[in-house]
Parts: sequence; structure tokens; C-alpha cells
Amino acid sequence: MDHRIVRIVFFSGTGCTTHVAETFKAACNQRGAFVQMHELRHDAAEPKGSFDYLLLCYPVHAANAPRPVMEWIRGQEITKSVPAAVISVSGGGDITPNLACRVAVKRRLSRKGFLVRYERMLVMPSNWIVATKPALAARLLEVLPERAGSVVDEFLSGGKRRMIPGPGNRLLSLLGKLETPGARLFGKRIRADEHCIGCGLCARECPVANIDIRSGRPVFGFECVMCLRCLYLCPQKALRPGLGSFVLIKEGFRLDEIKKLPPLQHKIDIEREADGLLWLGLKRYLLSLDGKASGSGSGSAGGAASAQK
Repeated sequence: MDHRIVRIVFFSGTGCTTHVAETFKAACNQRGAFVQMHELRHDAAEPKGSFDYLLLCYPVHAANAPRPVMEWIRGQEITKSVPAAVISVSGGGDITPNLACRVAVKRRLSRKGFLVRYERMLVMPSNWIVATKPALAARLLEVLPERAGSVVDEFLSGGKRRMIPGPGNRLLSLLGKLETPGARLFGKRIRADEHCIGCGLCARECPVANIDIRSGRPVFGFECVMCLRCLYLCPQKALRPGLGSFVLIKEGFRLDEIKKLPPLQHKIDIEREADGLLWLGLKRYLLSLDGKASGSGSGSAGGAASAQK
């Protein structure tokens, strides 16, 4: 019996990274490892005791990790060479400006004594600016267990996978940190319109406790990390951003609805469905699982759907 303990630490905005973390948990359990789950939200206590492996998952925010991930690392005590895997999640994949999104996390974990020897990007349906086509979204969910299983197999068996992004992507990652103050302002400017019924769901679900309900209306503070959860989750669609509204998918984003898409009845043409630079990273990701390689473009190409909240 395998008695290894894997602690899966994750932050999630609209549910994609939660789904990834739960898929990792299932893969670890299938391989006999015991899993401790810890979601980075204000009301979740971290499991006590030691662990043998760390698997840290987070959505890409402005070519970086979200603020709660950095705060969690900062609060960790110095450990002794616990193997760590850093898994980022995005709608665009390993492509500029995302290529350096794990650099700061790896560096800070190493300073805390973790042995960071594995990293990878997983792709999920986009919740940022442009929606992923239904066929591609269904395929992403379909292949996730296979990809998560391969990550767990490689990581727990001692495999190493590290990337060294170039200076251009490192610069983009540094510039992306400007989103932190921008996110605070974004959240402060969110307002509820006349459709708000004061149900309080936004306040209960906010992972950083940035929303209070006062006199039956939500009031937003300065702690927003721009995860977009409240904006997409509101049952009345009553929340409106005061700035940056272009980042929202007009038809909304609900992972639960994407999960209800019917199973693919036949193999889709990835090259055709994911045509264009916008979806280059997603295309490469799916083709790599099919044992193919995309010959179009280079790793430095960018895409509007590169963020994942």
C-alpha cells in the first residue's frame, strides 16, 4: 500500500482550477496516494501535519499567479526538500504571454525549501474575453483525466520537467504584476443594478471576502483579485463592472453548463476548430495528446484567450 501524502493546494475563480485539482485528486487516489486538498480562500483552513509532495494549481492571472497563491507561499514555514509541482491553468496554453507565469512561484517555493522539479500548463475552457468553441471545450474536459494522470505518474515517479522562458516573457510577466492594483480598482468599481435581489451569493462565494451585504445590497472592497466569480455566478446577472467590462464573455461563463455538453460523437478536426493565432496554444495542447504537432506559428505568438480566471 502506498502511504505517500500529496497535498493539493489550489486557487480557483470560476471553477476551472477546482475541476483540475479534483481531477488530480482522483488520479492520485487511483495510484494509491493519500490526498489532502486545500483551496485558497479566506474561510478554508489548511490541513495540519506533514506531507510528502506538493501539487500547487492556479489559474493564470496577467501572466502570473493570483495574489492568494503568493500570499500562501509567503506564509509557509521553511521546509526540507519536499518535491513540488507547479501547475498553471489557462485558456490559451503555454504561449506568450503565459510562458513565464510560473517563474515567480517556482522561485518563492524554492526559497521556502521546496524542491520544485516539475511544472506544466493545463488548458481549460476560456472565461476571458473570448469563449472557447463548444466542441473544443468538450474535448478539453474529455482529455483532462488523461493529462492529469500522466502528470501524476511523472511527478510521483521522480520525473523532472522544468521550463526556462526567455527574457521577453519574463518582462511580460513582470509587467503583468501591474494587474494587482488594477484588480483592486476593478473590484471596487463593480456595482449591482436594479435586478439585484440581495441574495448574498456573491458575498458567500467571494474567495477573498471582498464583498459585504449591507441593507440588502453588495458592497465591494479593495481586496478583489479579479477572479470574475461573482460576475459570472450572479443568478440575476445584476453585477456590472465599472471598468474593464471587455474582459467578460458576453454570454457568460458557467463551467457546470460546459460539463453538460453532450459527449463528442466523433473525433473533431482540431486544426479546423482551433484555427488562428488566438487558439494556437490550445491547438498545440490538444494535438500533443493526439500524438501530433502543429506546424503553424511559434511559441512567441500571443492570444487574447491566454488568461484564465
